[in-house]
Amino acid sequence: MFLSHKPSSKLYLGKSVEELPLQRYEKGDEIVTLDSEIWQIYRGVVQLSRVQLDGTEVVVGWVTSNGVFGALVGGNAASEAVYSRGRDLSHDSFISYRAVALGDVYARRYAAQDISRYPQLGRQFLTQFSDRLLKSQHLLTIIAIKKVEDRLKNMLLLMKQEIGQPVSDGVRLQVRFTHQHLAEVINTTRVTVTRTLGDFQRQELLYIDGEKHIVLKS
Repeated sequence: MFLSHKPSSKLYLGKSVEELPLQRYEKGDEIVTLDSEIWQIYRGVVQLSRVQLDGTEVVVGWVTSNGVFGALVGGNAASEAVYSRGRDLSHDSFISYRAVALGDVYARRYAAQDISRYPQLGRQFLTQFSDRLLKSQHLLTIIAIKKVEDRLKNMLLLMKQEIGQPVSDGVRLQVRFTHQHLAEVINTTRVTVTRTLGDFQRQELLYIDGEKHIVLKS
């Protein structure tokens, strides 16, 4: 069976902070992230990735409600842990950092002056970034797994924790992932993902609901 769902921690935001405007993005839109600014997700799911010098895009995680991403104040986005194909890479191996909306997304942007104005946010965001580093290290471990079946199962468990929503008989992934998308994340082929998901369905570990979302059974 898959592990139980663990809801993400929430940030406390004072009323004055919440007055900062929300920006809306549609599926496929890229959220441009500059140095010394941080984005917080109010609603929706954002996929984080890095583009290597050879053009390969490496997924490094997902951010959902109350999660944050971007550059640490006074630092650079490349300071986050990264992973690719089972090995560590220095930030010099990347030419860009991408954040893409996987559906309708509402997000709030914090510039350096906002963090200075609300210093409690800096402490809360630091905790969030530390958590993001740990999750990136977890992704590195998953990508290094030799058996594709175990690699996919562990990736689904991570997605369950990151972007899952409880339903009556399990946890539903908020985003409808194609088999090709999943294959690219774990560095395998679409055919292999399709076959493996079929095996998981026969084992009653998961099912696909009427809207083509994966539901991981309790």
